[in-house]
Amino acid sequence: MANIRVLDKRRKSIRNIRKITRTMELIATARFKKAMDRAAAANDYTQRITQIVRDLAAAGLETSHPLLADRPTVRSAAILMLTSNRGLCGGYNGAVIRAALQRRQDLIEMAEALDFEISGKRGISAMKFRNIPIDHTYTQFEDEPAF
Repeated sequence: MANIRVLDKRRKSIRNIRKITRTMELIATARFKKAMDRAAAANDYTQRITQIVRDLAAAGLETSHPLLADRPTVRSAAILMLTSNRGLCGGYNGAVIRAALQRRQDLIEMAEALDFEISGKRGISAMKFRNIPIDHTYTQFEDEPAF
């Protein structure tokens, strides 16, 4: 008789854990959608800045700014990989990690020095698992920044 009670109690606890997990997934999805909406709102601004720079470059003005100069070789490069501290965001972390690894491989071939910085516990643990050296890590960022 005790086995039936134990099994019933375990089944109920699993059901409760499933409810909590679903709720956490819904919250994470809502936060991700909110972040995507903010990124989409900045897209118009980015496109306009790109158009202005393109128009200035097409105007044929003489510029001598060091950031606009062509460089035959890339001496140093940096990658900032932004992942989450927790999971529950679908395939976001995996996609970011794959893209960062591919970009890292491309930059290793091109650049003399590469600085690899990671924000988020998921990205840090993925790079440590792969024994990839990390120059800087950031985990103190909150879900809702103060700015």
